[in-house]
Amino acid sequence: MNLLKKSLQILLAMGAALQLTACSKTVQWEEEVLLNTGETIWISKEVRYTIKGQPGNPLDLGYLPDFVESTSFKYGGRDYTYVGEAKVMVLAISPQKLPVLLAHPISNDWYRHNSYPRCATPYYVQLVPDIKGQQWTWPDKIEIWTYNLPANLMLDRDHPSAVKRRYTMEDKAKQPYMRDPRTSYIQKIDPLETNEDCKRSK
Repeated sequence: MNLLKKSLQILLAMGAALQLTACSKTVQWEEEVLLNTGETIWISKEVRYTIKGQPGNPLDLGYLPDFVESTSFKYGGRDYTYVGEAKVMVLAISPQKLPVLLAHPISNDWYRHNSYPRCATPYYVQLVPDIKGQQWTWPDKIEIWTYNLPANLMLDRDHPSAVKRRYTMEDKAKQPYMRDPRTSYIQKIDPLETNEDCKRSK
């Protein structure tokens, strides 16, 4: 009888866990983006939130954003979409008039899944689209022209119930990390940014 009771408890616990993991919300918004060319465009973001344990307390369940996000925009008459784990902080236009995305490799553990050189300096990744604007590759290090570009994409993720339909440049400037001296490495592309793990291994 105890065995049957124990089995039922396990099944109920598993069912509850599956229900929680199945609960998800997909949130979309638009962002106003000032490009390094002086042009202003609007991009679309899509983020899925699922119920997970909160950082530092896995039993405190709540909606958190998934690592994979979608960033879509139009430039030069062509559509571009990036879907991936890189938490993109800069959208910029190259001297060849090609849009590129820049991110810190540690954000969302992107570097772990993509074999990125851990001692690349500065420690950022530059994502470059293919001709169709859907597949993105990256060189072993970012190009010099990207140095000191300011972050122009939103990195904070509000609770899904608080997400606005549109974010202007003024809205994004109010994000707490934009005024915190400890997060200067995501406020702009810092030419001196290095990977702490790389420094420790030397």
